Amino acid sequence: MKKRLPSLTALRTFECAARNLSFARASKELAVTPAAVGFQIRQLEEELGGALFIRKHRAVELTEKGKTLSARLVPAFKSIHRAWNNALEPDDMTLMRVSGPAKAVHSWVMPALARAQAQMPDVRISWDISKQTRDVASGCVDLAVRWALEPEGDLHWEPALRTWFTPLVQAEAARFLFRPEDLPAQGLIGVEYMLDPGQGESAWDAWFRAMGLAPPLDFAVMCSDTASAVDTAVATGHVALAGSFLASDPLERGTLVALFDTAIMPRSRFWLVCRKGWESSAEFRWFLEAVMEEAKRIDRLAAGMRLLHPDGTPVAT
Repeated sequence: MKKRLPSLTALRTFECAARNLSFARASKELAVTPAAVGFQIRQLEEELGGALFIRKHRAVELTEKGKTLSARLVPAFKSIHRAWNNALEPDDMTLMRVSGPAKAVHSWVMPALARAQAQMPDVRISWDISKQTRDVASGCVDLAVRWALEPEGDLHWEPALRTWFTPLVQAEAARFLFRPEDLPAQGLIGVEYMLDPGQGESAWDAWFRAMGLAPPLDFAVMCSDTASAVDTAVATGHVALAGSFLASDPLERGTLVALFDTAIMPRSRFWLVCRKGWESSAEFRWFLEAVMEEAKRIDRLAAGMRLLHPDGTPVAT
């Protein structure tokens, strides 16, 4: 006997949570509360008679039942999205499919393209915002913004934005911080990731070592990513290690200030990735020119800083 389908809202919520492996990121993408995401997931689980996710303290994982459902729903919703976009597009419009991580897209790429839209009014971009790597070679997306150490695969990799990290704090608190060794007393904001693949040390470790000091042992707050660390620094007065597009807005407004003139620049960078041959298209050249113009503006925030790689060697200019 055929069973009725669950609500499309519940299926869409599950697809988004499964694709992001995060209820919090799903709530942001869908513009609903995390509680609403959890409610829709529980409704599905009740109808299925089993769990779709394994809930952990700071993350979720798909169960086998969840993996089975996700394997069909994610491409299905992608097809629906493409069909809708194609139906919306006039015949003389070009649809450009772009993927990339949320913070880079929102804080760097989108503002750049908004300023340059008048130069390519017949191009409309369909965004796939995710930390997951999308398949450029198969045509799943036309262009991907990727964070990587070096090119890989049979694709065109265009070097784009470099990032840098330096201690940032509220302007009011900066009046009392004069030496690097004073920072732990103010409270450091830690982030659980490595600057470069296989490097084995955190950004804070690299920065303190560059200053001739031992790495910090304790953190006042731990965050999952640098964007959250910047928000925490603005809200609490603790010290974040951040910079580049991740902190361009609070730095330009003066909400946060850089304490010292030494910054760590990973060897990894952002790249624009497309199929070979497509880099000569008018759409790619427009995209590249727009985001690189924005990258130059962001780089000016590091003017006068001593830039070092995580191993302490100076960055070539």
